[in-house]
Amino acid sequence: MGIILIFVLFLGFVVLTLPIAFSMELSTILTMVFNGQGNALITILTKMFSGTNSTSFLAIPFFILAGALMEQGGISDKILEFANGLVGHLRGGLAMVTVVYATLFSAVTGSAVAATTAVGATMMPAMNKKGYDKGFTAALQASAGTLGPIIPPSVSMIMISAMTGESVANLFLAGFLPGFMIAAFLMLVGYLYARKHKIPKEPKQSGKETLKAFTGAIWALLSPVIIIGGILSGVFTATEAGMISCVYSIIVGMFVYKGLTVKKLVEVFKKSVIGSAQIMFLVAMANVFAWILTRNSFGTLCAELLGDIASNRVTFMLLMVLFFLILGCFLEGAAMCTIFVPIFYPIAQTYGVGFPLMIVMLMCVALGQITPPVGVLLSVTSEMQGIKLTDTFKYLPSVLGALLAATVLCAVFPQIITILPHLFGTL
Repeated sequence: MGIILIFVLFLGFVVLTLPIAFSMELSTILTMVFNGQGNALITILTKMFSGTNSTSFLAIPFFILAGALMEQGGISDKILEFANGLVGHLRGGLAMVTVVYATLFSAVTGSAVAATTAVGATMMPAMNKKGYDKGFTAALQASAGTLGPIIPPSVSMIMISAMTGESVANLFLAGFLPGFMIAAFLMLVGYLYARKHKIPKEPKQSGKETLKAFTGAIWALLSPVIIIGGILSGVFTATEAGMISCVYSIIVGMFVYKGLTVKKLVEVFKKSVIGSAQIMFLVAMANVFAWILTRNSFGTLCAELLGDIASNRVTFMLLMVLFFLILGCFLEGAAMCTIFVPIFYPIAQTYGVGFPLMIVMLMCVALGQITPPVGVLLSVTSEMQGIKLTDTFKYLPSVLGALLAATVLCAVFPQIITILPHLFGTL
């Protein structure tokens, strides 16, 4: 009864457009009161504190700040020039540039929204001028923006590491191939669209021009290399990596690319403090929400149900994909991770896929960001294009198909996820 009540209350508050964190808080309080727990507020405060009382979470505000610094530090143009030099001359070149640009920018900032807005502001008008439909442009840009949580360094991966005890380095390594698969599939979608609609090719750059673009972008591209390389080599922890990333971003933004000013720096710090507070409050409330679900035997119920249906690892993973795809239509990605990772991670371990499931979940989160009715990134790109959300719907099957194909492949063949951690000897 308790499980049904809390989900009904939670979904009701979400439908009323109450923020996810507050929806979780109110549904938890009301469920506890209904169950006769008069000390609901004290219990919630205790669980909120315990849910965030981990040194691993210290990395989150650092990486949020680093991403914001790189976003404002003048790196966009340099990355764009490099991406254009790589694939701009191919059929559907501008669409491919959008995907490559978003992939590289995601690796630098680790933020889906930042990648979507920064890349979209430049690429969507350019694609429109070349004859791409605004609905397609918005759908493709939103899809490319989903790479933020998957391509490392990723704040979502740091959150998962704190909740499961899995190595941040392993999660970072595991995200590369799935992220590149999604990028490759989206580039194919762009190519097929351009061929069907006879979009002309862009002129090919000379080798000298491409090399110049690469040298211009090298400082930006070195950021994820330094972070991931330092963590893998054991030189510094994830939290220290976040701090180093901030210092590096300030130096590059102010003294190399010179796009970061003192005035911008103040705004970046303000924005990052607010963003970090929002995420940590969400983490705290999700811990409370997950606790009351566990108290009402939700995990045991799921384990028994999955045990009856999922006879093997593949069936279990596909059921998880279906479950998270449905949830992704209604829940924000961070909320999904913080609520359900503690519940499903132990169950996945019994099937021997605890680690791969975490990456598959992030891929499902990516799908949720472009899936109505929530579809945060799709809403962002539609608004930037000045079109209705419904104008993108006819193009959603192709971009969703690209993301879903990559997700299912990783679910069925988890070796795609684990190959790099195994290769580096960290898993």
